[in-house]
Amino acid sequence: MTDLTEGLALVRAYHESRPSWLVGNIGYHDARFLFTRAVEARPSVAVEIGTGSGFSTGVLCSALAYAHELGLVGSDFEVVTYDVSERFYHDPSRAVGDAAREQLPEALSRHITFYSPATALHLGERFGDDEIEFLFIDANHGHPWPTLDLLAALSHLRPRAEVVLHDINLPSLGYAGAGAKVLFDCLPVEKEVSTGDEVPNTGSLRLPEDKEGLREELWRIALTHPWEAHVADSVKAVLLPQSAEGEE
Repeated sequence: MTDLTEGLALVRAYHESRPSWLVGNIGYHDARFLFTRAVEARPSVAVEIGTGSGFSTGVLCSALAYAHELGLVGSDFEVVTYDVSERFYHDPSRAVGDAAREQLPEALSRHITFYSPATALHLGERFGDDEIEFLFIDANHGHPWPTLDLLAALSHLRPRAEVVLHDINLPSLGYAGAGAKVLFDCLPVEKEVSTGDEVPNTGSLRLPEDKEGLREELWRIALTHPWEAHVADSVKAVLLPQSAEGEE
């Protein structure tokens, strides 16, 4: 087990120094969990779907920097992050990812590559098959979007890759958007959840060796639960085995 004592102190300081304009970011215990999972996974590249403010992007970059200090990853570590918008959804005066740009030293922020507007469907422009070791999904939480994001990434993820999901208990916290909960609860794989909060809201999944079997399970999850969000026909055609017309 990696000694994360100094790293978790960094997470505390990073969380406490977040910009005053920041809203909607992951909480402290979720940040601890994301940092810990990223360090333990030791990926040379961590991928994020849903940049938003960029706070969690900075947590991921700090985790890989800490892993480098421990000799777990090389100096060429990178965070690659995607967002459907160029502007932060809570404050259009801010660009997507601005929190990471403000909070991280310039030398560290150079390890981040931002893609926007872009979604998980654009992963193939950067990654080949079985390349991604670590993925964080924190984009549209309405079902079936978290499941569709994982489907879009699946061919690019290595067998046994780790996938972290935010907002796995959003409805229990009084908010709309059950997509991450549906995916996390229904997927029969190895799982861990964050600790420290009364209701854990971040969890990680370990992909099985049989990714094609997992794909069929993801199709089932996507199509057998009520949809909460619009999905364009072009996206359905790419990610689902048949027309999902009528699911919304």
